[in-house]
Amino acid sequence: MRQREYEVRLDLFEGPLDLLLYLVSKAEVNIVDIKVSEIAVQYISYLDVMRDLNIDVAGEYLNMAATLVRLKARELLPDSPPEDLGGEDGGIFDKEQLIAALLEYKKFKEAAGTLRDFEARTFGAYPRGQAEDADHLTAPEGGEVLLGDVSIFDLITAFQSILGRAASADEVNHVVEVDGCRIDDRIDHIITVLSDIGREVRFEELFADDRRKIALVVTFMALLELVKMRQIKFRQEAVFGSIFVTRSDGCGRD
Repeated sequence: MRQREYEVRLDLFEGPLDLLLYLVSKAEVNIVDIKVSEIAVQYISYLDVMRDLNIDVAGEYLNMAATLVRLKARELLPDSPPEDLGGEDGGIFDKEQLIAALLEYKKFKEAAGTLRDFEARTFGAYPRGQAEDADHLTAPEGGEVLLGDVSIFDLITAFQSILGRAASADEVNHVVEVDGCRIDDRIDHIITVLSDIGREVRFEELFADDRRKIALVVTFMALLELVKMRQIKFRQEAVFGSIFVTRSDGCGRD
């Protein structure tokens, strides 16, 4: 078995329900109208990309994948007899429970977003005394990783598209090359491109110089490392639209 050369561990993932809610929004359907069979396929495809990237996926994601596969089978075979769950508690055993869990998660997520908006509006407003130093509000080393106004799932969606185009090109151009790619080299490449241009670039442009799968994967991992280092940030003009990358203000690589 080939040994992993890199492994990414970032606090970017909020949980399987967050991914499911993203997929439902991307499909532009109401939560109560979701088709488990379609969501299951998309969910597993995201896990496949995470596996290709050697992203450490928590067991809860794999547990949800198993749940979706079971619900997909029940949806495709509606006349199958009900399962004997052996009195298990706390799990999701039918579509109705899945929908209820998503609705509840969405409610709390929206409430958390409202609180974040309130914090942003009131930050720096102090009726008396000296304003607090904003440094304490910056995530410490190893703390929360900020992507800007995009989610990690938006990045994976964009990366899936890049992988798909690369696979199509490989079917036409049967060129055998020795895979060799270092994450430090890809970090330098990204920083050079962003510094030379001096402005934001489209996400896919950072992958244009080397279309080998190993290079695409390591470039994506380099982007995640640069996010962790607070060297870059992302912007998305519209929901599920194109993603742009730029240097963070006042940053410089050590």
